[in-house]
Amino acid sequence: MNPYDLPVGRIEELVAKHGTPLYIVSREKLLENYNRLNRCLPAVTLFYAVKTNQHEGILEILKNAGAGFDVASRGEIMDAVHAGANPREDLIFADTVKDPKHIAHAFGIGLDDFTFDNPSEITQIARHAPGANVHVRIMVSNKGSVAHLSDKFGAEIKEAVPLLLEARDQGLVPRGVSFHVGSQCLDPQRYVDALDQTRGVFDEAAKHGLDLEMIDIGGGFPVKYEGEKIDIEGMCAIIDTHYRKLFGTEIKLVAEPGRAIVGDAVILVTKVISESVRKGKNWLYFDDGTYGSFMEVLLYQMRFPMKTNTDGPLRKYVLAGPTCDSIDVFSRNKKGRIKEVELPEMHLDDLLIAGSMGAYTYSESTRFNGFEPPGFVYID
Repeated sequence: MNPYDLPVGRIEELVAKHGTPLYIVSREKLLENYNRLNRCLPAVTLFYAVKTNQHEGILEILKNAGAGFDVASRGEIMDAVHAGANPREDLIFADTVKDPKHIAHAFGIGLDDFTFDNPSEITQIARHAPGANVHVRIMVSNKGSVAHLSDKFGAEIKEAVPLLLEARDQGLVPRGVSFHVGSQCLDPQRYVDALDQTRGVFDEAAKHGLDLEMIDIGGGFPVKYEGEKIDIEGMCAIIDTHYRKLFGTEIKLVAEPGRAIVGDAVILVTKVISESVRKGKNWLYFDDGTYGSFMEVLLYQMRFPMKTNTDGPLRKYVLAGPTCDSIDVFSRNKKGRIKEVELPEMHLDDLLIAGSMGAYTYSESTRFNGFEPPGFVYID
């Protein structure tokens, strides 16, 4: 079940036992999301993006379900291995800007799958992982997605084959092509267009004697926050149909989903620790904020569904976190400006319950002012 649908009384029981701030994780929902993607993308091998949420309990549940892991650092590699992952079989190092020490560590324990998008990255991989399998990441459209990853990552299409040839010349094994349509992508056409571009790279590579065998379609699969129309099954059907049309079934396909697996499997419960009236506006201060679980409110103006354990009349509030920084306010509009939100009347010790808090919350939280991240409790 979606933990946001838990009875308030049950949430209060968990808070009484574990305190706040608290992440409540539904094992059932986590597995439901993973199994749905696995079923709807039958040609794809799933590598969960560890950066989305690296809590050990989540990684262990997914590993036991058969997931591999997309890692971006030595720390994430160690987290995945601790959860039971086999470095050679279960991990891909898909970040295109890798610390050479992390490349060497990965290769030293058997990880043999790296992604690049520029000549210097080829050199680093060749130095520290000689003979490794590699993929070139291409720049594709991120139109309509929340995070435009192609602003930072991906080679231009015309550069893809020359880069693959350079990798071969430096003793690496060009294996395939990678792309990412951007985080929280709501339009399956982005995948269709990216697969078309990938087909072109495969054809050009073949003219130069490169027999590519794998495509990494990245992540980007969305989760519902507030009002989005999401049809994961329909999106996956479009992707799978177009992949088979372009490539048949001979080319291996992998994906790096994160948000769509863990996003709505987790809720956050945070408590009112202070309240005030400032310039005629009611302010509530909580034991979690933008330096903690609500960082994406600042970064991408993300809006999370919210409810309370109170049932009083509706009041307008500004919601803020506990740190001594004025940007620690997590009620903001689409332009990132501070705004009021309507909630049932709240006072000291009352609880705010935020839904779809599994993705890029715990993993992006800081230790600013010495605050620790929320605790975790797993249900069902």
